[in-house]
Amino acid sequence: MQAARPSDLALSPLRLLAGRDLRSFAGLAHPTSLDDVAAVFDLDRSWHGQGALGSARHRTDWFNAAAAGFARGARVWANDGTVVLIDATDVVLVEPLPSLLDALGEPETRLNSFQGTFEVEANEYVYAQRGLTLYVNRAVDTTLRIAAFAPGSLERYQRDLRLDLQMKRLPPSRGPSGDRLP
Repeated sequence: MQAARPSDLALSPLRLLAGRDLRSFAGLAHPTSLDDVAAVFDLDRSWHGQGALGSARHRTDWFNAAAAGFARGARVWANDGTVVLIDATDVVLVEPLPSLLDALGEPETRLNSFQGTFEVEANEYVYAQRGLTLYVNRAVDTTLRIAAFAPGSLERYQRDLRLDLQMKRLPPSRGPSGDRLP
């Protein structure tokens, strides 16, 4: 099967994202395809995971992607080949976080998020109309995670796109005799 030609409209925001220039980023183009992402990022289509996005818990496929400055790569979330969200941790931004936050202005909202099992108050800075969310640690002025998507309403972001980062502690396992397993 031959890949579709990347869309010029989609490539510009993807290049800004890959270049980690979030000051100029104004959201992913709608639509953005996996082929568009593959033209800018090193997209691995050989395997994909599946997760749930937003409060509506939309089942969504995700693929791994790599680019310079993305130490742990990125996840590209897509439905039927159409990209709905790209998220990444440990991203080296082109400017310091305080400078970026000043340039972006006040977020539409600051939501509580999770680091593992711990809830962190107001560290999810949502700029829904810009198609950008920053998860920040203001104590050390660093970005923990970024999420990019097509611009839209805050309600749409929360319902259809928001990542559920909460890890749940599982009780210790017990064997058939009731003994705890190592």
